[in-house]
Amino acid sequence: MNTILNNKAFQIYFLVFISILILLGRQLDTGITNFDDAFYAQKAKEIYDSGNLWIVTLAGVPDFANPPLPFWLMALAYNMFGVSSFSAVFFSALLGMGIVILTYRLANHLYNDSWIAFVSSLILLFPGIFIDSSRRAMVDIHLAFFVTLAICAFIKAKTNKTWYLVFGLATGAAILSKSVLGIFPLVIIFVYLLYKRQWKEIVNPHLILGYLIALGLGFSWHLINWSEFGQHFIDVHFGVYIFNRGFGDTTVSYNFLGYSEDFLRNYWPWLPFALIGLYKFYKHAFISKDENSLLLFVWPVLVFLVMSTSKNHTIRYLIMIFPALSIIVAKTFYDLLTPVWKERLMTGLVGTACLTTLFINTTPFQVKVTLAESSKEVRHLASLIKLNVPKGKKIGNFKLSFWNPKHAMLFYSDRDLEGPINDKKDLKKQLQNNPKKMWLANINEYKALSFQYPKQLYLIQSNSKYAFFTSSKNREFVKYDFSEIRVPNVK
Repeated sequence: MNTILNNKAFQIYFLVFISILILLGRQLDTGITNFDDAFYAQKAKEIYDSGNLWIVTLAGVPDFANPPLPFWLMALAYNMFGVSSFSAVFFSALLGMGIVILTYRLANHLYNDSWIAFVSSLILLFPGIFIDSSRRAMVDIHLAFFVTLAICAFIKAKTNKTWYLVFGLATGAAILSKSVLGIFPLVIIFVYLLYKRQWKEIVNPHLILGYLIALGLGFSWHLINWSEFGQHFIDVHFGVYIFNRGFGDTTVSYNFLGYSEDFLRNYWPWLPFALIGLYKFYKHAFISKDENSLLLFVWPVLVFLVMSTSKNHTIRYLIMIFPALSIIVAKTFYDLLTPVWKERLMTGLVGTACLTTLFINTTPFQVKVTLAESSKEVRHLASLIKLNVPKGKKIGNFKLSFWNPKHAMLFYSDRDLEGPINDKKDLKKQLQNNPKKMWLANINEYKALSFQYPKQLYLIQSNSKYAFFTSSKNREFVKYDFSEIRVPNVK
């Protein structure tokens, strides 16, 4: 068995298949699971419907929050498989698998050891946050993939200058995935070369060309939208979404150790070995002057320190450092363990991977590491909402947040949700003035309303979370017959 596990071909095939089975398992029936997924999936759906690749919209209104590359990939999946939650997460899963394979290749290239490479990839696969992000319709896994690809390309460029082109393209794609966070490969490599005092490499025309390609490609979306919308785009994208969310809200206190707290919660059982490894890599990098140790140390530490200056701490933003941490942990195990325990660890990780695959694909259980708010209940109401709310009309909103379930409503029903009304008297007045209007509320809020205003409300449909209702005066006009319309194709 151990002979098989140490075979490089087996390792690659195992990682590919196990990653796909874990990251895509049961995605056909889980749906868009929370409001952030729906936020991104809907923007991709509007690109798919409009054919406009460069102007990202939400509910038909230009949206400047994120560059478009992840949405292009989602739209491509919509074109291949139809608009569905499966399509929305398809490329996230593929890129998650890609990160696993890139980590294997990187570790093997640096240390020429299949045990370190294989164990690195298995370690990467099993922080729950990595699996969670790779099964989501979000953009963090895209950023992590292209950052990892860029670092790998730079290392390969030492022996083949053509890889500087890949370095530039990958970094450009990282910027097109998550804006300014995508420049980290440029910063990491610059700091690495600066410390090594490799002045000739810093001014290497091939590397400079890679930098120029990265910046030109990466900020192409920014330039196009600036030319189209002027200062408004700058104010919203850089001012609101980058500066204010990261630094500008003085009502939120800064916590430099915020990411430390997230790692304490989410990076087990590897955290102690990661800390030991970082200390060992620090000594190898700055005392023994080992180039591999320097790069693998600078990569996570630099990103961690820079990101910690922001007040907005969410560990999925740091998935881009997980490949480096995984290699550090694997190399630490390699140095600490006896050959017998190395084989036991590898066998245990392979067994864990197989059990995880079986668990994900045979049980209805879903682990949510972040953003546990589920929008599956919206999917259950979507058909009736689409049937009863004319296109272009908004659904009334009683005490629901702006974010949830607004975006899931758009994705599943093509209908938008108004801003919330929080006062019962205002709701009663609107029901009297516009009795044909349709409304959505939390099921418990609806129960309280129906008790306070008996016989004035008509419940169209409800589930464990939401109530879709209208005025009792509108009861006879509520539709339940789908025979004359096409059932919504979003799944």
